[in-house]
Amino acid sequence: MTATTTMNWSDPVICPFCGDELQSPGAGFIDHIRESDDCERGFEHWRENVAGDLAGEWSG
Repeated sequence: MTATTTMNWSDPVICPFCGDELQSPGAGFIDHIRESDDCERGFEHWRENVAGDLAGEWSG
């Protein structure tokens, strides 16, 4: 796993939290964060940060 140094997710087939290549930008990302505790924590932290910017809960 390679740590990324930017918070800009510029390539949808690369995990923004560890830099690993994903199987796909949709389901592959979800599978990846389920398999990687560090990436899942990173995603949950990101989600908490943007939750206040969205009206209500989102389906993602």
